[in-house]
Amino acid sequence: MKITNQFTATMATIVAVSVWALLSQSASAQITVFTDNFGNGSTLNQTSTPGGTPTASSTSYDVNANKGGGVAASIAPGDLQLDFPASSSGFMEAAAIFTSTPLTLQNAGDYIDFVLEFTDTANLTGSGANQLNMGLFDSHGVVPITTNMSAGATITQSGGTQFWSGYTSLLADGIPATTSKMFNRPAQGTGVGSQTLLFNTGSFTGGYGNPAANQVGALASHNNLTNGVQYTEDFRVGLNGSGSIVESNMLYLGTGTGGQLLYAYSGATNSFTDTTFDSLAFGYGNKSTLLMTQDVSFVQITTDIVPEPSTWMLLVSGFGLVLGLASRRRRN
Repeated sequence: MKITNQFTATMATIVAVSVWALLSQSASAQITVFTDNFGNGSTLNQTSTPGGTPTASSTSYDVNANKGGGVAASIAPGDLQLDFPASSSGFMEAAAIFTSTPLTLQNAGDYIDFVLEFTDTANLTGSGANQLNMGLFDSHGVVPITTNMSAGATITQSGGTQFWSGYTSLLADGIPATTSKMFNRPAQGTGVGSQTLLFNTGSFTGGYGNPAANQVGALASHNNLTNGVQYTEDFRVGLNGSGSIVESNMLYLGTGTGGQLLYAYSGATNSFTDTTFDSLAFGYGNKSTLLMTQDVSFVQITTDIVPEPSTWMLLVSGFGLVLGLASRRRRN
Protein backbone atom coordinates (compact mmCIF):
# COMPACT_ATOMS: atom_id res chain seq x y z
CA MET A 1 0.00 0.00 0.00
CA LYS A 2 2.83 2.39 0.84
CA ILE A 3 4.47 1.78 -2.56
CA THR A 4 1.15 2.33 -4.33
CA ASN A 5 0.60 5.61 -2.51
CA GLN A 6 4.13 6.73 -3.33
CA PHE A 7 3.62 5.86 -7.01
CA THR A 8 0.32 7.73 -7.15
CA ALA A 9 1.78 10.76 -5.41
CA THR A 10 4.82 10.81 -7.69
CA MET A 11 2.78 10.58 -10.88
CA ALA A 12 0.29 13.15 -9.66
CA THR A 13 3.19 15.49 -8.92
CA ILE A 14 4.55 15.02 -12.46
CA VAL A 15 1.17 15.80 -13.99
CA ALA A 16 0.69 18.80 -11.69
CA VAL A 17 4.10 20.18 -12.64
CA SER A 18 3.26 19.70 -16.33
CA VAL A 19 -0.04 21.54 -15.91
CA TRP A 20 1.74 24.33 -14.04
CA ALA A 21 4.32 24.59 -16.85
CA LEU A 22 1.59 24.94 -19.45
CA LEU A 23 -0.29 27.47 -17.36
CA SER A 24 2.90 29.45 -16.90
CA GLN A 25 3.59 29.29 -20.63
CA SER A 26 0.03 30.37 -21.42
CA ALA A 27 0.33 33.37 -19.13
CA SER A 28 3.77 34.22 -20.49
CA ALA A 29 4.18 37.24 -22.71
CA GLN A 30 6.30 35.28 -25.15
CA ILE A 31 6.51 31.68 -26.37
CA THR A 32 9.41 30.75 -28.63
CA VAL A 33 8.40 28.87 -31.78
CA PHE A 34 11.49 29.01 -33.99
CA THR A 35 15.09 30.13 -33.43
CA ASP A 36 17.77 29.76 -36.08
CA ASN A 37 21.40 30.88 -36.05
CA PHE A 38 22.08 28.69 -39.11
CA GLY A 39 24.16 26.29 -37.03
CA ASN A 40 21.51 23.60 -36.59
CA GLY A 41 21.32 22.16 -40.08
CA SER A 42 19.55 24.84 -42.11
CA THR A 43 20.08 24.77 -45.88
CA LEU A 44 19.52 26.83 -49.01
CA ASN A 45 17.19 25.93 -51.88
CA GLN A 46 16.08 22.55 -50.60
CA THR A 47 12.69 21.38 -49.33
CA SER A 48 11.63 23.82 -46.62
CA THR A 49 10.86 21.45 -43.74
CA PRO A 50 11.33 22.85 -40.22
CA GLY A 51 13.21 20.74 -37.70
CA GLY A 52 15.10 20.85 -34.41
CA THR A 53 13.67 22.46 -31.29
CA PRO A 54 12.03 25.86 -30.69
CA THR A 55 15.35 27.25 -29.43
CA ALA A 56 17.64 25.45 -31.90
CA SER A 57 15.68 25.26 -35.14
CA SER A 58 16.42 24.60 -38.79
CA THR A 59 14.71 24.81 -42.17
CA SER A 60 15.58 25.54 -45.82
CA TYR A 61 15.65 29.13 -47.01
CA ASP A 62 14.68 29.23 -50.66
CA VAL A 63 16.01 32.25 -52.52
CA ASN A 64 14.14 34.21 -55.20
CA ALA A 65 15.68 37.00 -57.27
CA ASN A 66 14.37 38.95 -60.24
CA LYS A 67 17.74 39.07 -62.00
CA GLY A 68 20.19 36.25 -62.54
CA GLY A 69 23.73 37.52 -63.22
CA GLY A 70 25.87 38.13 -60.14
CA VAL A 71 23.20 37.11 -57.62
CA ALA A 72 24.55 34.74 -54.95
CA ALA A 73 23.51 33.24 -51.63
CA SER A 74 25.42 31.14 -49.11
CA ILE A 75 24.82 29.69 -45.66
CA ALA A 76 27.16 28.79 -42.80
CA PRO A 77 26.86 28.70 -38.99
CA GLY A 78 25.96 32.21 -37.88
CA ASP A 79 25.60 33.61 -41.39
CA LEU A 80 23.11 33.51 -44.26
CA GLN A 81 24.55 35.84 -46.90
CA LEU A 82 22.55 37.46 -49.70
CA ASP A 83 24.60 39.20 -52.44
CA PHE A 84 23.16 41.30 -55.27
CA PRO A 85 25.08 43.16 -58.00
CA ALA A 86 24.66 46.85 -58.78
CA SER A 87 21.22 47.30 -60.30
CA SER A 88 18.62 49.92 -61.01
CA SER A 89 15.73 47.63 -60.09
CA GLY A 90 16.68 44.34 -58.49
CA PHE A 91 15.60 42.35 -55.46
CA MET A 92 16.30 39.09 -53.68
CA GLU A 93 14.42 37.35 -50.89
CA ALA A 94 14.71 34.18 -48.83
CA ALA A 95 11.51 32.31 -47.89
CA ALA A 96 11.06 29.46 -45.42
CA ILE A 97 8.45 27.51 -43.49
CA PHE A 98 9.17 27.86 -39.76
CA THR A 99 6.64 25.44 -38.23
CA SER A 100 4.70 22.34 -39.24
CA THR A 101 1.88 23.45 -36.90
CA PRO A 102 0.50 26.79 -38.16
CA LEU A 103 -0.21 29.51 -35.59
CA THR A 104 -3.62 31.21 -35.68
CA LEU A 105 -4.44 34.58 -34.13
CA GLN A 106 -7.77 34.22 -32.33
CA ASN A 107 -8.05 36.64 -29.40
CA ALA A 108 -7.39 40.34 -28.98
CA GLY A 109 -3.72 40.81 -28.19
CA ASP A 110 -2.56 37.64 -29.96
CA TYR A 111 0.56 38.23 -32.05
CA ILE A 112 3.30 36.63 -34.12
CA ASP A 113 6.69 38.33 -33.78
CA PHE A 114 9.54 37.97 -36.31
CA VAL A 115 13.01 39.16 -35.26
CA LEU A 116 15.83 39.38 -37.82
CA GLU A 117 19.42 40.22 -36.85
CA PHE A 118 21.71 41.21 -39.72
CA THR A 119 24.82 43.14 -40.73
CA ASP A 120 24.80 45.83 -43.41
CA THR A 121 27.89 44.34 -45.01
CA ALA A 122 27.70 46.40 -48.17
CA ASN A 123 25.52 49.32 -49.21
CA LEU A 124 22.08 48.36 -47.96
CA THR A 125 21.39 52.08 -47.77
CA GLY A 126 23.37 53.05 -50.84
CA SER A 127 22.43 56.19 -52.74
CA GLY A 128 19.04 55.13 -54.08
CA ALA A 129 15.60 54.21 -52.77
CA ASN A 130 16.63 50.82 -51.44
CA GLN A 131 14.36 48.62 -49.33
CA LEU A 132 14.69 46.20 -46.43
CA ASN A 133 11.69 43.89 -46.49
CA MET A 134 10.32 41.08 -44.33
CA GLY A 135 7.01 39.28 -43.95
CA LEU A 136 4.89 36.60 -42.28
CA PHE A 137 2.66 34.28 -44.30
CA ASP A 138 0.34 31.30 -44.44
CA SER A 139 1.89 28.80 -46.86
CA HIS A 140 -1.38 26.84 -47.13
CA GLY A 141 0.74 23.72 -46.90
CA VAL A 142 2.89 24.37 -49.99
CA VAL A 143 6.70 24.70 -49.88
CA PRO A 144 8.62 27.18 -52.08
CA ILE A 145 10.04 26.28 -55.47
CA THR A 146 13.78 25.73 -55.05
CA THR A 147 14.99 27.07 -58.43
CA ASN A 148 13.71 30.65 -58.24
CA MET A 149 17.09 32.35 -57.94
CA SER A 150 18.35 31.14 -61.30
CA ALA A 151 15.08 31.85 -63.10
CA GLY A 152 15.07 35.60 -62.57
CA ALA A 153 12.13 37.74 -63.67
CA THR A 154 10.84 35.05 -66.04
CA ILE A 155 9.38 33.00 -63.15
CA THR A 156 5.86 31.99 -64.11
CA GLN A 157 5.53 28.59 -62.44
CA SER A 158 2.43 27.57 -60.56
CA GLY A 159 2.63 26.29 -57.00
CA GLY A 160 5.38 27.21 -54.59
CA THR A 161 4.78 30.58 -52.93
CA GLN A 162 2.19 31.60 -55.54
CA PHE A 163 -0.73 31.08 -53.17
CA TRP A 164 0.99 32.17 -49.96
CA SER A 165 -0.85 35.02 -48.26
CA GLY A 166 0.14 37.31 -45.43
CA TYR A 167 1.65 40.66 -44.50
CA THR A 168 4.88 42.44 -45.37
CA SER A 169 6.90 45.43 -44.29
CA LEU A 170 9.00 47.70 -46.52
CA LEU A 171 11.60 49.70 -44.63
CA ALA A 172 12.83 52.46 -46.94
CA ASP A 173 16.51 53.41 -47.12
CA GLY A 174 18.61 56.03 -48.76
CA ILE A 175 16.50 58.96 -49.97
CA PRO A 176 14.83 61.19 -47.33
CA ALA A 177 11.66 61.55 -49.40
CA THR A 178 11.01 57.80 -49.63
CA THR A 179 8.25 56.21 -47.57
CA SER A 180 8.29 53.03 -45.51
CA LYS A 181 5.13 50.98 -46.03
CA MET A 182 3.28 47.85 -44.97
CA PHE A 183 1.09 45.68 -47.17
CA ASN A 184 -0.95 42.54 -47.31
CA ARG A 185 0.31 40.11 -49.93
CA PRO A 186 -2.64 38.20 -51.42
CA ALA A 187 -2.46 34.80 -53.13
CA GLN A 188 -1.37 35.32 -56.73
CA GLY A 189 -2.54 34.25 -60.15
CA THR A 190 -0.12 33.01 -62.77
CA GLY A 191 2.44 35.17 -64.51
CA VAL A 192 5.62 37.08 -63.71
CA GLY A 193 5.88 37.76 -59.97
CA SER A 194 3.72 34.82 -58.93
CA GLN A 195 6.57 33.51 -56.78
CA THR A 196 7.52 36.89 -55.28
CA LEU A 197 6.50 37.58 -51.67
CA LEU A 198 8.01 40.90 -50.55
CA PHE A 199 8.17 43.15 -53.62
CA ASN A 200 5.21 44.39 -55.64
CA THR A 201 5.19 45.27 -59.30
CA GLY A 202 4.86 48.99 -58.60
CA SER A 203 8.34 49.02 -57.07
CA PHE A 204 10.30 46.39 -59.01
CA THR A 205 10.13 44.53 -62.28
CA GLY A 206 9.26 40.94 -61.43
CA GLY A 207 7.27 41.92 -58.36
CA TYR A 208 3.83 40.48 -57.63
CA GLY A 209 0.74 42.25 -58.92
CA ASN A 210 -1.99 39.75 -59.76
CA PRO A 211 -3.79 40.88 -57.64
CA ALA A 212 -1.94 43.98 -56.51
CA ALA A 213 -0.69 44.75 -53.02
CA ASN A 214 -2.98 46.52 -50.58
CA GLN A 215 -1.30 49.07 -48.34
CA VAL A 216 -1.87 48.77 -44.59
CA GLY A 217 0.29 51.58 -43.19
CA ALA A 218 3.03 54.03 -44.10
CA LEU A 219 5.50 56.52 -42.66
CA ALA A 220 7.38 59.13 -44.68
CA SER A 221 10.87 58.63 -43.36
CA HIS A 222 14.06 56.79 -44.14
CA ASN A 223 17.12 55.15 -42.62
CA ASN A 224 20.81 55.59 -43.23
CA LEU A 225 22.53 52.34 -42.33
CA THR A 226 26.29 52.03 -41.91
CA ASN A 227 28.38 49.41 -43.64
CA GLY A 228 29.76 46.82 -41.22
CA VAL A 229 27.24 47.60 -38.46
CA GLN A 230 24.76 45.10 -37.01
CA TYR A 231 21.03 45.85 -36.78
CA THR A 232 17.88 44.11 -35.56
CA GLU A 233 14.53 44.41 -37.30
CA ASP A 234 11.35 43.38 -35.46
CA PHE A 235 8.17 42.77 -37.49
CA ARG A 236 4.94 41.91 -35.68
CA VAL A 237 1.43 40.96 -36.83
CA GLY A 238 -1.37 40.85 -34.26
CA LEU A 239 -5.06 41.31 -33.49
CA ASN A 240 -6.39 44.37 -31.70
CA GLY A 241 -9.54 44.70 -29.61
CA SER A 242 -11.80 45.34 -32.60
CA GLY A 243 -10.53 42.31 -34.47
CA SER A 244 -8.39 44.31 -36.87
CA ILE A 245 -5.03 43.11 -38.08
CA VAL A 246 -2.21 45.31 -36.79
CA GLU A 247 1.31 45.39 -38.26
CA SER A 248 4.34 47.04 -36.74
CA ASN A 249 8.00 47.32 -37.66
CA MET A 250 10.93 48.49 -35.54
CA LEU A 251 14.62 48.80 -36.31
CA TYR A 252 17.26 48.68 -33.54
CA LEU A 253 20.96 49.32 -33.49
CA GLY A 254 23.00 46.22 -32.62
CA THR A 255 21.86 42.67 -31.91
CA GLY A 256 18.58 42.15 -30.10
CA THR A 257 15.74 44.52 -29.33
CA GLY A 258 17.46 46.09 -26.34
CA GLY A 259 19.56 48.50 -28.38
CA GLN A 260 18.82 52.03 -29.56
CA LEU A 261 15.48 52.25 -31.38
CA LEU A 262 16.19 53.83 -34.76
CA TYR A 263 12.82 53.58 -36.44
CA ALA A 264 9.24 52.46 -35.75
CA TYR A 265 5.90 52.53 -37.56
CA SER A 266 2.62 50.59 -37.62
CA GLY A 267 -0.71 50.22 -39.37
CA ALA A 268 -4.06 48.45 -39.01
CA THR A 269 -6.67 47.07 -41.39
CA ASN A 270 -10.14 45.53 -41.23
CA SER A 271 -10.09 44.48 -44.88
CA PHE A 272 -8.13 41.23 -44.72
CA THR A 273 -8.65 37.94 -42.99
CA ASP A 274 -5.21 36.29 -42.91
CA THR A 275 -4.75 35.17 -39.31
CA THR A 276 -2.79 31.92 -39.71
CA PHE A 277 1.00 31.86 -40.09
CA ASP A 278 3.64 29.20 -40.65
CA SER A 279 6.19 30.84 -42.95
CA LEU A 280 8.42 33.87 -43.34
CA ALA A 281 10.52 35.81 -45.82
CA PHE A 282 13.20 38.49 -45.72
CA GLY A 283 15.36 40.31 -48.24
CA TYR A 284 16.11 43.64 -49.87
CA GLY A 285 15.56 45.70 -52.99
CA ASN A 286 18.48 47.28 -54.83
CA LYS A 287 18.18 50.60 -56.66
CA SER A 288 21.54 52.03 -55.70
CA THR A 289 23.72 50.80 -58.62
CA LEU A 290 26.10 49.43 -55.98
CA LEU A 291 26.89 45.89 -54.89
CA MET A 292 24.64 45.08 -51.92
CA THR A 293 25.24 42.40 -49.27
CA GLN A 294 23.14 41.46 -46.26
CA ASP A 295 24.55 38.98 -43.74
CA VAL A 296 21.75 37.56 -41.58
CA SER A 297 22.91 35.98 -38.31
CA PHE A 298 19.69 35.20 -36.43
CA VAL A 299 16.02 34.50 -37.14
CA GLN A 300 13.42 34.07 -34.40
CA ILE A 301 9.65 33.64 -34.26
CA THR A 302 7.78 34.15 -30.98
CA THR A 303 4.09 34.36 -30.07
CA ASP A 304 1.72 34.65 -27.14
CA ILE A 305 -0.71 32.03 -28.49
CA VAL A 306 -1.67 29.48 -25.80
CA PRO A 307 -1.23 25.70 -26.28
CA GLU A 308 -3.62 23.90 -28.61
CA PRO A 309 -6.63 22.13 -27.02
CA SER A 310 -5.05 18.81 -27.99
CA THR A 311 -2.21 19.54 -25.57
CA TRP A 312 -4.64 19.94 -22.69
CA MET A 313 -6.47 16.75 -23.70
CA LEU A 314 -3.20 14.87 -23.67
CA LEU A 315 -2.55 15.98 -20.10
CA VAL A 316 -6.08 15.07 -19.02
CA SER A 317 -5.72 11.64 -20.60
CA GLY A 318 -2.37 11.18 -18.90
CA PHE A 319 -3.83 12.06 -15.53
CA GLY A 320 -6.65 9.56 -16.13
CA LEU A 321 -4.07 6.91 -16.93
CA VAL A 322 -2.26 7.64 -13.68
CA LEU A 323 -5.47 7.22 -11.69
CA GLY A 324 -6.27 4.04 -13.57
CA LEU A 325 -2.87 2.53 -12.86
CA ALA A 326 -3.11 3.49 -9.21
CA SER A 327 -6.55 1.90 -8.95
CA ARG A 328 -5.30 -1.27 -10.61
CA ARG A 329 -2.38 -1.48 -8.21
CA ARG A 330 -4.76 -1.19 -5.26
CA ARG A 331 -6.96 -4.02 -6.61
CA ASN A 332 -3.92 -6.23 -7.06
